[in-house]
Amino acid sequence: MAFSDSIKLTMSSPEEIGKAIQKQRRAQKITQKEFAQRLDKSERTIQKYESGEILLKIDVLKQIANELNVPWQELLFAKVTNTPKDNTTAEYPAYEFHTMSDVINALFAITELTDFSFELTNTKPPENPEWTAGIKVNGKGDGKYDADFCLFMENWITKKNMLQTGKLSKEKFDSWKSDMLAYYKDSRLDNETDSETE
Repeated sequence: MAFSDSIKLTMSSPEEIGKAIQKQRRAQKITQKEFAQRLDKSERTIQKYESGEILLKIDVLKQIANELNVPWQELLFAKVTNTPKDNTTAEYPAYEFHTMSDVINALFAITELTDFSFELTNTKPPENPEWTAGIKVNGKGDGKYDADFCLFMENWITKKNMLQTGKLSKEKFDSWKSDMLAYYKDSRLDNETDSETE
């Protein structure tokens, strides 16, 4: 049976296909920004492709595969080995916070990273009815992972809301968490120019 260009992918999960696309792109040292330009798409769209947030159609997959110079079937039937769900804690140990000092120290460390464009925010009465504080990242900022961070936060808030309203089980939330940790584990934070941009 021939695949129609309008048929949505069902052979592999969107996440598996996204990981296969990311793997091929990184192997060829192509940045998401450059890849977006080649495909005449936004960088955010490429991020959604690679995170599995967009269910790709065959014609789009063929365009991506052509740009990566790989058979489109290789992406369609992608087999990605996921991190075992019961091994998440062993591979990604939780940080321990015993005092407020631990939390503040972690915030200092995060805001010193050069791969993110952080902005500290604070609102307080009487100028604002709410008293809030936070760290803000501009998804269109100059930091290497600004857009990735904003996309992740968008997904996290959605999943958290689904969990709290009973639309998502704790098991599925933990599975998503494990997938996210595995997906970003090779996104190295450093101060040097990323070799992907060369």
